[in-house]
Amino acid sequence: MGPVTVINGDIKASRKMQRMERYEWQLFMKSTIVQLNEQYSELIEAPFMITKGDEFQGVIRRMSDVDRIICKIEQLIYPLQVRFGVGYGNIHKMGSKIPIEMDGPAFHRASEALNTAKQKKRFVWFSTGDDRFDLAANTIYLLIFAIKSKWRKNSFTRYWKYKEMGTYERVASSEGVSAQAVWDTLHQARAIEVIEAEKAIEALLKQRENFYLL
Repeated sequence: MGPVTVINGDIKASRKMQRMERYEWQLFMKSTIVQLNEQYSELIEAPFMITKGDEFQGVIRRMSDVDRIICKIEQLIYPLQVRFGVGYGNIHKMGSKIPIEMDGPAFHRASEALNTAKQKKRFVWFSTGDDRFDLAANTIYLLIFAIKSKWRKNSFTRYWKYKEMGTYERVASSEGVSAQAVWDTLHQARAIEVIEAEKAIEALLKQRENFYLL
């Protein structure tokens, strides 16, 4: 088996929640994980699982699918925010297809990446063993989330719908508003630039993944 990608996640500032509120969000988190595993089963090598408290982990087959997974988790878990550590490399299976019974460089890198994301207050951090690639990927995500940090709920909602539906008119029809209103929201939020940056990061990941597989 070739290299795979491990994604570690942690709910941002979850320890500041009140006890009952945290309990409710943890149930919400479990529901999110179930939906993610069902929707992206064909991309997943080992299903996403909650590992401890507010952290979760999963293994996907291709690094080029990282952005799809991160964006879907971001959508499903909203308004909670999640920090992600992404590790790429080989893994060792110990007779099971669940992450907690696996080990290897990809897991170590994902754990280190999540710790770095917390320390640097970043939302996404890559650790692949290639410093130049990691710098490029981490910088793109830094800029993406710098833009997203200014968004309100309406910006996120129309951004997700636009990515799914593909046109301003379809989003507008689903909301009973004008296409101009949708255009205004997305352009004022710089959401179109975010989507272009997401396409760039996906292409970068695919290019690097193909290089590793040569």
